[in-house]
Amino acid sequence: MVPCVGAGLATLMDISAIHFHDTRILSVVEDCVSGELTMEVDYPKDWERNEFEKRSLVFREVHSYQVFEGPFAGPCTILDAEVVAIEGRWSRLHLSTNAGRRELSCTGVELSKI
Repeated sequence: MVPCVGAGLATLMDISAIHFHDTRILSVVEDCVSGELTMEVDYPKDWERNEFEKRSLVFREVHSYQVFEGPFAGPCTILDAEVVAIEGRWSRLHLSTNAGRRELSCTGVELSKI
């Protein structure tokens, strides 16, 4: 998991270990009990060979998720990810896609195999 670092202190979440660019979003599931948001994605395994593998992006303790995208044929592809703000103990994450953008506030994100 990529947490916000600093015991209770407001700090930016480090997302540099996850390569968001060219990740295709296949589905999004919100777990209202755990507060997690899971994106099932095709994650770039080898850019040179154009190889992808199914993975999950699990966002922890999500309290806000908004989609600002227009109509688009096929799965949206993440072009860039950036932490844009700190809101208490949450980091506000901005995901630019080929259809617009998605924003969410969370305390951490993990990339895992399905």
